[in-house]
Amino acid sequence: MERFVKSLFAGGVALVGGLWLLTLFAVGSGPWLAGAAAVALGSVGLVAGVVTELEYER
Repeated sequence: MERFVKSLFAGGVALVGGLWLLTLFAVGSGPWLAGAAAVALGSVGLVAGVVTELEYER
């Protein structure tokens, strides 16, 4: 499997998991903070996967 596909998949899984944690736990609790971190890392993973496949014209 190509690297960008792995990045997109992992980023999406982390994002969805993090959003579930944010929904299920009280704001400021330990699991909620872990969810917030997972959302941030998942978003970065998705963006990194997309950006690596973009071609820029010069």
